[in-house]
Amino acid sequence: MTHTLERKVQERTEQLGAARQKLALSERLASLGQLAATVAHEINNPLAGVLNLSMLLRKMLREEGVPPDRLAEFRGFLEQVSNETARAGRIVADLLSFARQSGPVAGRADLNAVVHQTLAALNHRLEGSGIRVALQLADELPEARGDSAQIQQVVMNLVVNAVEAMPQGGVLTIRTWADATGPGINLEVEDQGIGIAEDHLERVFDPFFTTKELGKGVGLGLAVAYGIVQAHNGQIEVTSRAGCGATFHVQLPVAGRR
Repeated sequence: MTHTLERKVQERTEQLGAARQKLALSERLASLGQLAATVAHEINNPLAGVLNLSMLLRKMLREEGVPPDRLAEFRGFLEQVSNETARAGRIVADLLSFARQSGPVAGRADLNAVVHQTLAALNHRLEGSGIRVALQLADELPEARGDSAQIQQVVMNLVVNAVEAMPQGGVLTIRTWADATGPGINLEVEDQGIGIAEDHLERVFDPFFTTKELGKGVGLGLAVAYGIVQAHNGQIEVTSRAGCGATFHVQLPVAGRR
């Protein structure tokens, strides 16, 4: 009887194990299908936009060039082509960053300089979105320990996220400071946007989680930022309420400290 019971328990355990494997495979396939559909849609949107704009530009272009009375319109279409192409590039870059999960290159990073470089790269988008930047950067800020390029990607993703959260414009506040007695330097990116619902706060850094409309985001920007900060032995957190904006706080280790 004991032998029979043990055999039945073993068979049941094997059946449960097989069921778990099938369930895990099913979940992975479902996630993969969702990812493929999302990425295909996200990349197809800007590509379709570029195709339509190129057709409009072709119709406007004559053998003698662009008609003078339509030159401003022509330039506007070219700018949209650039924006849509850059959008597709950001999607691909986020996917590559998330897939690679490469560790940071040992080095030092001037966080204030990284902020200025990021804002310079996004200046046109910020102005076009009606967003004013308020900088509160600490003087004589110690350097962060880590990969300057990866830290810039964190700042870039947080700023882009803030811009997308303020469709009507507003003030974007960026602060840096060093802990008086603590182990690190700090960065805050605060927006006046739509905010984050309380039940979404715990998921904002999850890969492929997004509350944006279909076609407005893959949900990788914050996940990539989270991974980079963790790889630097830092911390990242968010505070927000729906309709009241959001504040992302990043702490990074100071160069030369353990």
